[in-house]
Amino acid sequence: MIFNSWVSTVIICLIVAAFWIAFERSKPSASRLVLVSELCALAIGVRSVFSFVPYFNPLLAVIFLSGVALGGVEGFLIGSLTALLSNFIFGQGPWTLYQMISWGFAGTAGGVLAGTGILKKCDWKTGDYVRGSVVSVFLIIFVTGPLADLSGFFMMGERNLALLKVILAGGFAMNVSLAASTVFALCIIARPFLFSVQRAVTKSRGFTQNR
Repeated sequence: MIFNSWVSTVIICLIVAAFWIAFERSKPSASRLVLVSELCALAIGVRSVFSFVPYFNPLLAVIFLSGVALGGVEGFLIGSLTALLSNFIFGQGPWTLYQMISWGFAGTAGGVLAGTGILKKCDWKTGDYVRGSVVSVFLIIFVTGPLADLSGFFMMGERNLALLKVILAGGFAMNVSLAASTVFALCIIARPFLFSVQRAVTKSRGFTQNR
């Protein structure tokens, strides 16, 4: 089982490295780097501020919308860096890698949905809110939430299927609360957030509006 823990760690590191390398190979301009950095800082600030509010944190809404506005690679970068850097405040540990890939996938999902035309990159209508909310709930409860919870499983000395079920069941309530807070945040901030980012994108030489 120790081997399995190392295998999962290596796989996560390779996935994270692949996205970071893809971003680097896109030869980002200075303005592009600044925008990504600003969104990372915003997400870290949101996590810090709302850490004092029980069972409510719109962090994943910010990461998801960042992916919608900028693309899947940028969304992953923002999500993974937010996990890595904010844990210098909240504490580093084996869970950091799992949070990095979990939150990174939330940003990538937003980018994929916008890239395929399922969600608009700006000026959301009712259908965008519905689709974005449904996807966010499914993503947090069944994908990103359980991914982050897996860190607890691999930290245990003895691991088995029964323990995995207990850990996933224990994290279910928290994942539901995160999904609810994400949907609430999407309904409040989606339009102004996407408008602001797209305005910055349009004015930036490093981006095009259709990227």
